[in-house]
Amino acid sequence: MSVAGGGPRVRRLAHPDAEIKPRSLRLPRGRPVVAVLGTTGERLATELSSALLPVLRAVLVTAERHGAAVVTAGADTGVAHLVGLAAEAVEGRLPRLVGVAPSGRVAADDAEPSQDEVRLNANHDTAVLVPGARWGEEVPALLRLVEAVAGKRRPALALLVGGDEAARAALVEHLGRDRPLLVLAGTGGLADEIAAGELAEDDDLPVLLRGGQVAVVHLDEGPDRVGAVLRRVLGAKPGASVRADVPPLAVWPRLRFRAPEAQPVVDPGYVLDYPLLADAIHEANQLVAPALHECEVEALRARERGRLLVALAIAAGFATTSFAALQVWLRGVPWPGVLVAVSGALAAVLAVVSRGAGDAEARTRAELLRALYFDHLAAPPAADDAEREQRVRELATAVARHRHEPVSAS
Repeated sequence: MSVAGGGPRVRRLAHPDAEIKPRSLRLPRGRPVVAVLGTTGERLATELSSALLPVLRAVLVTAERHGAAVVTAGADTGVAHLVGLAAEAVEGRLPRLVGVAPSGRVAADDAEPSQDEVRLNANHDTAVLVPGARWGEEVPALLRLVEAVAGKRRPALALLVGGDEAARAALVEHLGRDRPLLVLAGTGGLADEIAAGELAEDDDLPVLLRGGQVAVVHLDEGPDRVGAVLRRVLGAKPGASVRADVPPLAVWPRLRFRAPEAQPVVDPGYVLDYPLLADAIHEANQLVAPALHECEVEALRARERGRLLVALAIAAGFATTSFAALQVWLRGVPWPGVLVAVSGALAAVLAVVSRGAGDAEARTRAELLRALYFDHLAAPPAADDAEREQRVRELATAVARHRHEPVSAS
């Protein structure tokens, strides 16, 4: 783990609109960017911070694997402080951490912070200080930095954690440039307003959210779901959407099965258009989606095993034919006949075994769980919290029943 023990390298902009050059920050152009936006000037509640730390750690790990830079407010408070703590918990290499902050709100170069200032987070590599005395004045420079590093062809994802008016202004500019956004619901502030559909319709943000590339993931869904969204966005390359529509040929089975990543059952941005379904989608994602993914992986593993057995049976049949031809050619030699018998018996056994290799029970369980997922979404809204809790308990019971009790494929 590489932690900047002496604090970040400080770069000061001469004026708010100054050009930002990645080389001066020791950052190459043309790499993905994750911009962490959210609460800046205050510390987050302890319970919320504890839940956020593993998620932010997953963000840093995923960003490093895709060569992405991570941009925050850079101060030792708010979400940027948690990003710094998450960096300390990462084993191995870290992504480049760059902070952008107004110079009048942070103390740099080991100076003692005044009453209105906070320190820069020591785990960031570089801090860009913008002339200004209020949080929010750094937003234009932060977005220019994202644009300078990502360029026109690399993805730049904004991760919204909580958020205030400064984050709102940043989102309007970010979405206006057709950049993707991941909203982490359950973190309060602007993030929860977006997830619940409570934004006022008299500004541009609701329009941009409905027309933009937006995913909403609840904090309770954990680091894996957030990491899956990041991997899908950061791994995208120019032209990838066209190629993704044409699945590759898979004629031969894989000798080593690799479980696919969990994919959301419904589009993560669905709650923006239908905010009344937000709670139901969150509950279904927490309780039903993990069990559904397990069953689908079991079914895929069994299918792949069956395909491998079929391929081996075909190979054994081909070997039987080859040995039979060899027996005709080498008349009076006994060993080709022995090979014909052995390979023929092996082909027959493999053919019989392959018929029962598919896991029909796992497929049936997956179908039942998928139906349960959408039944929960289709149910009318709960009248009160007591009814909602009762439905959650019933949903958990139904998931356990479909997951473990015997089922019939018929």
